[in-house]
Amino acid sequence: MTGQCNICGWSGTFLLPEREREGTLCGNCAASSRHRLVIDVLGKVTRQSGLPLFRWPSNKGLHILESSARGSYPIMLADKFEYYATEYDPPKIAEGKKPQAYADFQKLHYGDETFHVVVASDVFEHVRKDEEGYREIFRVLKKGGSLILTVPYDHNQAKTIQRVDTSGEKDIDILEPEYHGGGGHTLTYRNYGRDLLTLLRRIGYAVGYFELEIPACGITRQSVIVCRKGDYVEMMEKAVDSSVPRPGRTRLGTLVPYRMFLLFKYNLKGFLYFWRLKR
Repeated sequence: MTGQCNICGWSGTFLLPEREREGTLCGNCAASSRHRLVIDVLGKVTRQSGLPLFRWPSNKGLHILESSARGSYPIMLADKFEYYATEYDPPKIAEGKKPQAYADFQKLHYGDETFHVVVASDVFEHVRKDEEGYREIFRVLKKGGSLILTVPYDHNQAKTIQRVDTSGEKDIDILEPEYHGGGGHTLTYRNYGRDLLTLLRRIGYAVGYFELEIPACGITRQSVIVCRKGDYVEMMEKAVDSSVPRPGRTRLGTLVPYRMFLLFKYNLKGFLYFWRLKR
């Protein structure tokens, strides 16, 4: 698959397409198909121009909260917006020293109506008390604000499959334990069905469910749920037609700091493998 990355603007053949949403990697910034989907939807809900993220205008008045952000785009979001990229780390949260770096979505330490957008990409299947988390997000969203949500979800499945009983103080496995992310060590509490949309509406969100595929941006077919605090606006009505290549192109070295980050976060062998693929 060839196209243009809607994050850094690079054009070329995407790498590792066999991994689909977790692959189809940008040859410059290494963003996956899922990362590009998040940015595509973020651009729609914030009324951006359709340019790649690196060319969006700065607006420090726009407040964005995200949990467990990964990839190259957090660097750009932090540069352009008031962006809280948080991790779930109970000891750090208890210290209360870095409210922009650590947060528990089940009990957010932010004031009411703080954020314009909250992003939770493949996070809520790992949140023990997910309804508490969705209610907390609703509380901290400004009126008219949006939640961009991706989770393991089957629209043909009526009911969510609960994998772990969380009714007591301790987790009790209902099904064989399943782990995702974080090196495969993060417990999956549930696999969502359509009743998730009912839950979100009951909390007070206006809810839209979309299946998007945008080949020109290397976005493979995948689902996303967009929730708004207030009346729903059809900001996604043209989403399935957003396959027009976007202007803008970056040089290979545009994201050198991010490449260095990859080098130290992962291992030298893996980094050199990616670099050889690019060349």
